[in-house]
Amino acid sequence: MSPLLVFFLSSHIFLGIIAIAFFFSVTMNLLKREVNLFSLKRNSFGGLLAFILSWLTGGYYYVFYYGDSVKPIIKQGLYSWAHNFIMELKEHIFLYLPFLAFIVFIASYLMQDKLKENENLRKSLAMLSLTIFILGLLIAFMGIIISGAVKK
Repeated sequence: MSPLLVFFLSSHIFLGIIAIAFFFSVTMNLLKREVNLFSLKRNSFGGLLAFILSWLTGGYYYVFYYGDSVKPIIKQGLYSWAHNFIMELKEHIFLYLPFLAFIVFIASYLMQDKLKENENLRKSLAMLSLTIFILGLLIAFMGIIISGAVKK
């Protein structure tokens, strides 16, 4: 694997972890009695940006390396289910994360006055942010399973 591909794979993983951490922070902020709007906007934007960049770097790695080099090894090995089920599930969930993150980001900007006064809105947005956090953790775990399925 070339240094560029190592960079893209490493960036994909690192940015995904950063995005997950941002959305944990967003969730915790929304569950407080007093929402810190500056922190909410900054962290929701940071999480959105990290997910988009992780999406792009992971896509580059997938198109230019994984599909031709790694996927056949997994599919021919003892753990073909790791690609057939886990990777397919990971891909489909990951397609939605940037869009869900965008909703949290936009809501944190457009509804900032309502978030301070409307507890139900704040809790709903916190649940969406928590869902993003949990799905992010699930995807990271799936990546570990897929990596472990590569046996040469």
